[in-house]
Amino acid sequence: MSSPEHQALSLAAHWFARLGAAPGDALVQRQWQAWHDENPLHQWAWQRVGLLQTQLGNAKGALGYQVLERAGRGVAVAGRRGLLKGLVLGVGVGALGWAGYRQAPVLLADLRTGTGERLTHTLDDGTTLVLNTASAVDIAYTAQTRLIVLRAGEIFIATAKDPRPFIVRSVQGAMQALGTRFSVRQQDGFTQLGVFEHAVAVRPQAGENVVIPSGQAVSFNTQALFDQYPLGPSADAWINGRLVVDGWRLDRLIGELQRYRSGYLGCAPEVAHLRVSGSYPLDDIDLALSAIARSLPVKVERRTDWWVRLTAKSALA
Repeated sequence: MSSPEHQALSLAAHWFARLGAAPGDALVQRQWQAWHDENPLHQWAWQRVGLLQTQLGNAKGALGYQVLERAGRGVAVAGRRGLLKGLVLGVGVGALGWAGYRQAPVLLADLRTGTGERLTHTLDDGTTLVLNTASAVDIAYTAQTRLIVLRAGEIFIATAKDPRPFIVRSVQGAMQALGTRFSVRQQDGFTQLGVFEHAVAVRPQAGENVVIPSGQAVSFNTQALFDQYPLGPSADAWINGRLVVDGWRLDRLIGELQRYRSGYLGCAPEVAHLRVSGSYPLDDIDLALSAIARSLPVKVERRTDWWVRLTAKSALA
């Protein structure tokens, strides 16, 4: 996270505490409102802190100003996780209990990316871990095992040589690397695995262990594997900020691009069936939409920066 984001989160914690400690104070309310409105980054930070409290539930009584202030100051050292964990510990242990703490695994993840962000991280053993947009992981290395828990989103892993087994756990099961490069994506109700090198052993929660070889992708739920298919040659292009598609329906492409852009992004039903191929930048979705509009009989309809849709240029046969 960038330094301005650090500062904004710290200030949001400050204001969250002040408002909780002085409910009904009109002066404090006006001062907070002025801070909130002066910068979109402040609004973003306030939403993040508010989202955390919503997920945890409503704490009883006023929030302690000093506790949140200390949590806010700690963000410069510990980063986002330090700040949010400080907030949870400040209000959670006394008012919400550890059950509340466990309800926010994504917000408290060891590594996390926002919408449109990617993060490359080298683990202690030399393994390369890449987080795609809106992703979160926890890292648990012990003397016996190297474990990555995928909380949300998508990751790519290139494992380093180490005698300890390397395991990725998703909601639906566990995957053990057999000296490999692979990706894992957490979907709603199932997990997608892509193996780019060597092999990965997959075990659904209630299923049998199955080895997936290089060049194959598979989905699985808690019971079994399904939908195994060959990996495309550019399936890992997102690592370098590209999305490469071949003959995709337009609605599928727009749905994928939506992952990298805040707000609403869609396409009208009359153009959803159009087929598209190409390579699109993930760091500039507006540029990708312009490229699509040049290659198809569609136009970009933009009501605000937060609402964009592709519609037909004219009546389509």
